[in-house]
Amino acid sequence: MRGHESRAKALVEYIARSIVTRPNKVYVVEVRGGPSHLIEVEVAKEDLGRMIGRGGRVADAIRALLQILALQEGRMYELEIVEATEVDREA
Repeated sequence: MRGHESRAKALVEYIARSIVTRPNKVYVVEVRGGPSHLIEVEVAKEDLGRMIGRGGRVADAIRALLQILALQEGRMYELEIVEATEVDREA
């Protein structure tokens, strides 16, 4: 699957851009390592609360969707939501 965006990354990016108020500040990176893949989502500071949700409900719902994909694909996914840095990204 090298060279192609994974289904997990695409799903998380779609959800994140749909939830936040500044979708142009959403960056999703998939770090592949062994049996577990880390999906890191960077969002603007003012959107962190929207991505995490009250009591972590939104983040937990995204993790539940990732678990379904993990079962289908035979791998594990971890989700990490972080505040975007001020680095200018053109990609």
